[in-house]
Amino acid sequence: MRARPEAVRRALIAHLGLAARERRSFAQTVAALGAVQMDPMRIVAPAHLLTLRLRRGPTSEVAFSRTLASGAVFEARLKERCIVAAQDLPAAVPQFARARAEGLLVKRGLEGIAAEIITEISRGARYSRELGTEHRVASFWDENPASMKATTMALDILAYEGRVIVCGRRRGERRYDLPERLFPAWERTIGDRTDARIAAALHYGRTMGVFLATDPYLGWSMEDASARRALAQELCASGEWEELHIDGVERPYLCTRDVAQLLADPSPVRGVQILAPLDNLLWDRRRLRDLFDFDYKWEAYTPAAQRQVGPYGMPVLLDGRLVAELDARRDQEGVLRFRIAARTRLRAAEDRRIAHAAERLASDLGTTALAQQVPAAVR
Repeated sequence: MRARPEAVRRALIAHLGLAARERRSFAQTVAALGAVQMDPMRIVAPAHLLTLRLRRGPTSEVAFSRTLASGAVFEARLKERCIVAAQDLPAAVPQFARARAEGLLVKRGLEGIAAEIITEISRGARYSRELGTEHRVASFWDENPASMKATTMALDILAYEGRVIVCGRRRGERRYDLPERLFPAWERTIGDRTDARIAAALHYGRTMGVFLATDPYLGWSMEDASARRALAQELCASGEWEELHIDGVERPYLCTRDVAQLLADPSPVRGVQILAPLDNLLWDRRRLRDLFDFDYKWEAYTPAAQRQVGPYGMPVLLDGRLVAELDARRDQEGVLRFRIAARTRLRAAEDRRIAHAAERLASDLGTTALAQQVPAAVR
């Protein structure tokens, strides 16, 4: 199919649940999105909780922990670490199987510690600090031979492989359990890879809505380019996906059947939505440029001197257009302070609408919002 960028924007916004905030349960919101990317950065709130809060209203770490403990959601690494609804366990099977095939516990010499962890957790769920050993190893990202606790690395690998799961959180600390306690069919599901490839691809499509045919994460498969092309052709032939040609965009896109239906009659988008830095709409920066003419970089991990906006810039969706970033942070008193970093000239009424949305966010967070003067520069 062929469509104008504006129509694709509208359809994608509707598909990702950004056209209107609906009152759903935590698990229902995760299921609707497909996956919610996680990050512990707390400048405003943990990014995954912020993504959910901006769609469904107040959301707390306590509510997240209870939902994990109920077995309604689980954590898995797809593109990055994500929250996934229990019903979508088959979609995570290829990633768990791939992780197990890597043999990281053996490569890191952690088999013994991992076995001790499994034995301890088999007696009951444990917080990470209750599984302690002072032995330290080099982390995945530096060469310091004592930069990380061996227990922490072993837990990370066991969770990556789906041999333990996070069943709760308390002030950022994870509580671990054996998956079969909450998901009796866990190992049987992971062991049955018959339909896992298609299940993962359909889940990927639901999570993305509109996606590049050349995306290396296509279908969460991490397969080579020829295998990804074959997967796309198979799902297009079955009617699950469609080829999408966007006017003025050279890159080839695909979309789900749901988005194709929305494209037939895209509804106008009204209102202001502040996006969390890891919102699903922002996952592919190339898609942002092609559809919204918007370049975005989350600067939380950028050195302060190199930041253009701030450590927690949150894009602002105004009537279907990305027009600004909200540079926000919570101070020591818990007050949410923000400034509006515009990407285009905003009328006074538009500026007020964005400020009102920031104040609503502060209310959801249980804080008070204080506006600060916007710098004159428009990027």
